[in-house]
Amino acid sequence: MSNSPKLHKDMPSLNILVIEDNPGDLFLLQEFLRATDLVVGNLLHAMRLSEAKAILATEPIDLVFLDLSLPDSFGLDSYIGLSQSAQRVPVILLTGIADTNLALQALLLGAQDYLVKGEFDEKLLSRAIRYSLERKRNLEYLRESEERYRELFNNNPMPMWVFDAVNLRFLEVNEAAVNHYGYSYEEFLSKTLADIRLFSSTEQIRQEVDLILRDKEVVKKGHWQHAKKNGEVIFVDVAWHSIRYRNQPAVLVLANDVTERIILENELNEQRLSKQKQITEAVLLAQEKERTEIGKELHDNVNQILGASNLYINTAMTDEYMRQELLERSTELLSNAINEIRKISKSLITPGLREIGLIESIEDIVDDMKMGVPDLYIELDVHDIIEEEIEDRRKLAFFRIVQEQLNNIVKHARATTVTIRLTIEDDEDIVLTMTDNGVGFDISRHRKGVGITNIISRVELFNGSVELQSRPGEGCMLSVRIPLT
Repeated sequence: MSNSPKLHKDMPSLNILVIEDNPGDLFLLQEFLRATDLVVGNLLHAMRLSEAKAILATEPIDLVFLDLSLPDSFGLDSYIGLSQSAQRVPVILLTGIADTNLALQALLLGAQDYLVKGEFDEKLLSRAIRYSLERKRNLEYLRESEERYRELFNNNPMPMWVFDAVNLRFLEVNEAAVNHYGYSYEEFLSKTLADIRLFSSTEQIRQEVDLILRDKEVVKKGHWQHAKKNGEVIFVDVAWHSIRYRNQPAVLVLANDVTERIILENELNEQRLSKQKQITEAVLLAQEKERTEIGKELHDNVNQILGASNLYINTAMTDEYMRQELLERSTELLSNAINEIRKISKSLITPGLREIGLIESIEDIVDDMKMGVPDLYIELDVHDIIEEEIEDRRKLAFFRIVQEQLNNIVKHARATTVTIRLTIEDDEDIVLTMTDNGVGFDISRHRKGVGITNIISRVELFNGSVELQSRPGEGCMLSVRIPLT
């Protein structure tokens, strides 16, 4: 339990219950709540549905955040299991991308709203809380007293209307509906619900209305597309239930325009697909580059050595006087070819990081590089690295990044000194920094090659960051930061 550090006298404080078993997601939600302009009184936490029910039975709660995946409940069962204990409390669902459909089903069952983890900030959170509280309050008022209906109806900031349950004609609309949809009050009253609701026949709407009339105590929810007067199509979440209006059966509707949220979700999906495409392209380019490099090494180096060795052997077969010397030269060349092939193979095979460790694997790269480039001085500086805390995928990513950048330096930088520093900062991030005293380049004009692109792609898979600094004649600095978990 914690208290908000700031309270505003003109704003009521909210007692909030967060049902979440992931400490990271709980921490982010708490930070965003503190960043809003809302006043949080008591912020309570439960990791299980059973714990949440006990809290709701003993503590005054104004709002509930519910993760659909809990240790003792999952999916719709989580909301259904909670709903009896939180009948008068608004519930906002916390979902992953894959749980969006479940969240929409839960909205139909009575949840007020949902937020996708990792895709909201304090502004969207504040808006969701305010609208959820408002929607829940409105629904409670409608159930509690029809005497307060007129004031609530006319002053509600969200579009509302009443339509005839028989002919579907609008009987009443509030000012928010007139402003939002663009029809005048009189124009609304000349239309039916079928005139603004797209992709639904009159018969289909009547069947839905019949279900509402049979269960008068239940508020139904739906998600549809409506048309404004200007032809604009909007997506709306709708809550509706049956009432008596001037002594005839009618339906009261509250509509929430969620077009902006739907568009944002679609854009995020497109960005996600685009990013995945970029990563795939980078991987394919890296594979092609690797194959080309292997071909060049085999053709320009190993093939030349084997060709010379073959020439010596053929000559030795006919020249008895030079035979011994030629065979010795051939043996030496074959040994060189074997070493070259071993070096190429070693660069391709995934290292046994689990067996020998990340640090020792990097030391092997450094040793091999020193043997191949004697004039290059490489310093390895390791601090605060506890390998047991780093998962194998992250170890492999750092190993490949070091390998890739060292190859870049040898091929392009003409450097004489390289410093590799690997550390863990603040028990949160693994940080790799590689600097060299090579020729450098102008980053503003430099076109990133496949090597840098491949490094960036690897880092993005772990939601990390890459910083590259260089100037002509001043060497280069590559810094990679990847979260520890």
